[in-house]
Amino acid sequence: MLLALVSTAPEEGGKSPASPKSAARARGSPVQEPTELEKFFQLNPEEKFDLEATNLIDAPKLVEEARGDKRVLREVLRTAEALLPRVRAETEDPLLVSAILRNKTLDWVRHSPSNSAWPETMPLRWGGIFYESRVPGGRLCRKLSTRLAGLITLCVEASGAVAFLRAGVTGLFRGSAMMAKMVQFGLSSKRPRHVQQIAQAYLDDLAANRCVGKQPVPLERLSEVARRTGSAEVNITLVELFSQEGTGTLIVLDPRFHPGMDPVTIRVVPPKSQEDAATYDLVHGGVRAVRESGASEDAAADAIPASPWERSDLTKKEWLEMFKSLAKRKERLEAPPRENSRDRESYIGLRDLVLADASVRRAFLAVHWKGRPSGLALLGQLLSAGTLVPEFDTDADYLEAELEHLGQGHADHRSKDGQWKLAHGWTVVREVADGNARTYRANGKSAD
Repeated sequence: MLLALVSTAPEEGGKSPASPKSAARARGSPVQEPTELEKFFQLNPEEKFDLEATNLIDAPKLVEEARGDKRVLREVLRTAEALLPRVRAETEDPLLVSAILRNKTLDWVRHSPSNSAWPETMPLRWGGIFYESRVPGGRLCRKLSTRLAGLITLCVEASGAVAFLRAGVTGLFRGSAMMAKMVQFGLSSKRPRHVQQIAQAYLDDLAANRCVGKQPVPLERLSEVARRTGSAEVNITLVELFSQEGTGTLIVLDPRFHPGMDPVTIRVVPPKSQEDAATYDLVHGGVRAVRESGASEDAAADAIPASPWERSDLTKKEWLEMFKSLAKRKERLEAPPRENSRDRESYIGLRDLVLADASVRRAFLAVHWKGRPSGLALLGQLLSAGTLVPEFDTDADYLEAELEHLGQGHADHRSKDGQWKLAHGWTVVREVADGNARTYRANGKSAD
């Protein structure tokens, strides 16, 4: 039977083998539950690729069934090597991840209402596709690409040293070449850093909850990711995955593309204070999420976006309105994500306004975030007061890093050591007193 499976294993050209079940029925033998090997050899990295079926493969059991027959082990190894680049492409490219999440949401809307066992069975089927997650019972399920790589290692170990050398020369290099062809996006700074983690958290929330009428579903796991990594990072990634409609709403299923179906959206609920993170609800039918906080309609109207850093088109008027709203509620502006914060268009736009306009500068300083990254707040204090003596050496370092970043690409902005010529007519000079205490003085046309 194993040899028959090997002979029908997917070729690199990509044709799916005939079903062992069908063959068994043709011979008149009783239909039996397929073995792990039979299920595995039905997987195809080409047009019939099934991500969910691949996720259900039990690697240790698979290798145990193949152990003792090196030819079968080699075919398992070859199939796993062919599947791995496709799995990585499907689970790492934001465009493909978005399509998968929309399809799973469609399954959730259509099938979970009538499936009472949904919260027990679906976490096992969807757990660990994009990122490690907890499945029922508390067991940690590693992400699928890691498990496939582990399967390759198990096959190599079971096949012996010669197979290890062969896999190293032919298999792994071939996998790398396939990966280069299939994954067309690079690992650049523009690629969202948390796509897999956030996608898996959303998928875990879908798997753990049934769709019950139009009742909003709290996205507990997604909200937990926001608490750990910051609301700004989560919101920016969600905008990459789903289209945004207005402030704090992302469309997962658009009725324009699903006639007869109500919209399914993610509602971003802004945090009550700077120390808190945003929370998230899945809303079916366009019903706005309702919180027990009893916030008034006026407060809701004044609510700021969960993160202004996800936008690149904020105007001076919008920044000022946001600062005013925050000051009214005695809250602070959320800190931008620390990763490449100075390279974000929203950050650069705000910094330019702080340099150019005294009213923006004053409004920003009244509600700026506490802690890192602190360079912009220190710069605003310097420009507003004209003189700044940082309390700590690290603050002076952060300020100088901000000044250096302002001068990147503009060689004339810094004329000599300890002096910076900035946009909008500003000049900043550093003075060093006894004990290496640094004092900074600023002069400019838009001084307060």
